[in-house]
Amino acid sequence: MKETFGEYIHRLRADSGLTLTKLAAALDIDQSTLSKIENCKRNVPVEILPKLSKVFKLDINQLEKEYYSEKIAEIIYNKENETKELIELAEEKAKYFRIKKLQQGTIKF
Repeated sequence: MKETFGEYIHRLRADSGLTLTKLAAALDIDQSTLSKIENCKRNVPVEILPKLSKVFKLDINQLEKEYYSEKIAEIIYNKENETKELIELAEEKAKYFRIKKLQQGTIKF
């Protein structure tokens, strides 16, 4: 996706012919909140992803990937010459966190 998540939601809504009011109601958020999301003035709350997936018949896993990749991009976009290294380091840390979580969940008798 070569647009912000808010722009993506706006495009989905426009393409499907839904009004701002109808989509906001389906997502259980205020119309003004949805407008701010579509205009990139407010972040997309992660809680609306399942509803968004259902309304537009989208794969929730792909939607989550797009959502989280935008979050990562927002953090690293101004580090032009370091993005690859930052992503590699983040992957290593994510792996470490998973291992630590597994170790903490293991009960030894």
